[in-house]
Amino acid sequence: MISPNRYIIHMKNYLLLFGLLVSSLSFGQVDNQTRYISDSRQFFMWSPEKDSYELKETEYENSLIDIREIGSKSNGYVVISLTDNGVTRMYHGSITDFNSKDNEGSWSLRSKILQSKLTYDPKKNTFTYMYEAGDKRYNKIFVFNVATDKIVSVN
Repeated sequence: MISPNRYIIHMKNYLLLFGLLVSSLSFGQVDNQTRYISDSRQFFMWSPEKDSYELKETEYENSLIDIREIGSKSNGYVVISLTDNGVTRMYHGSITDFNSKDNEGSWSLRSKILQSKLTYDPKKNTFTYMYEAGDKRYNKIFVFNVATDKIVSVN
C-alpha cells in the first residue's frame, strides 16, 4: 500500500509530466509546406549585346515548386522540379531571407554552389526564379505560371 505522502509525490510528478507534455505541444515548431504546380514557364537569359533579358523559350511542361518554411518565413528550403524535354531538373536552396513588398513575397536562397531568388506575384499568379548571379545581376530567369486551383498545402 502506498502511503499518502508518496501518493501526493507521485501525483505531482504525473501532473508535472502532463503539464510539460501539453506545453511542448503548444510551443512546438511550426512547419508550413506549400506546393505550387505550374503547367508553363518562360526562360530568359541576360544578353550583354542587347543589355537586357532575352526570351529563349516558352515551355508547356509541368513544374513543381515546394516551399517549406520552418518556424518562420526566413527559415526553411525551396525545391523546384521541372521537366525539360523529358528530362527532370531540380533546383534547390535553403531560405536565407524573406522580404514582402507590394504584396509580393521574395525568398533569397543559398545552396552549396548557387545563389538565387524566388519571387511570387499574386496579381499575375507567377513565380520568378532568378539564378546564376553575376556581379550586377542574375543571368538566368524562369517565370512559372501557377494555376490558382493547383496550390496544395502539404502538412
